[in-house]
Amino acid sequence: MEKEEKVLIIKINRPQVLNALRMDTFLELEQILKDFAEADEYWAMMITGEGDRAFSAGGDIKALNSMDSSDAVGFASLTHRILDLMENIPKPIIAVVNGLALGAGCDLTIACDLVIASEKAQFGQPSASLGITTPFGGTQRLPRIVGPKRAKQLFFTGRAIDAEEALRFGLVNIVVKHENLWLEARKLVERIFRHAPIAIGFYKRLVNFSSYGDIGEGDVLESELFVKCFETEDKGEGTSAFIEKRRPVFRGR
Repeated sequence: MEKEEKVLIIKINRPQVLNALRMDTFLELEQILKDFAEADEYWAMMITGEGDRAFSAGGDIKALNSMDSSDAVGFASLTHRILDLMENIPKPIIAVVNGLALGAGCDLTIACDLVIASEKAQFGQPSASLGITTPFGGTQRLPRIVGPKRAKQLFFTGRAIDAEEALRFGLVNIVVKHENLWLEARKLVERIFRHAPIAIGFYKRLVNFSSYGDIGEGDVLESELFVKCFETEDKGEGTSAFIEKRRPVFRGR
């Protein structure tokens, strides 16, 4: 875990096993997300993998091999709690994908709000080759992004796709040269920070709702959050700065 101004950087730190994810990794991530949600000093989170080869190659297969069905219940429950946290925290969470993002690693990028990927990144869903399905929400979220046919292709074949194909599929927002990954990731965050954080949080909530909810209910929610913007200091700062032809200084209030 690293801290930069207004940004919390999370690194999955198991490079010797391509940052494979196991129960203790998820438990730690759950607590980090809870703390991040309550920390006013952080306006965004970036998640990446340690090293130069992998964001995360997925679940730890040795750990999965030792699990039984009762263990699987707790594991799936934990991963879905993490998904709920990620989607409900009103701050941008950005995946910075430096290499392999397979299985649960791919699902983790899908749960993020934005994905910036190195040209060397690869994305895939190989879990059926292990005799299991994903417990990390990929079956529900991936089809909404790439469509059911492409999702089935990825799940059925286990084929990894490169960053450019992932960009065409809509899994990735931006592909950059490997050596420029962090430079471009920071530029992306800086651009987000030019905007009012409360409004960004409202947009996250509204777009997430649009993916799963009724459009009429979404319109009602959109109106409610629009009104709430007028109760913030940032709204006054934003409109005044525009009129005065200066850059706004938002405070998240």
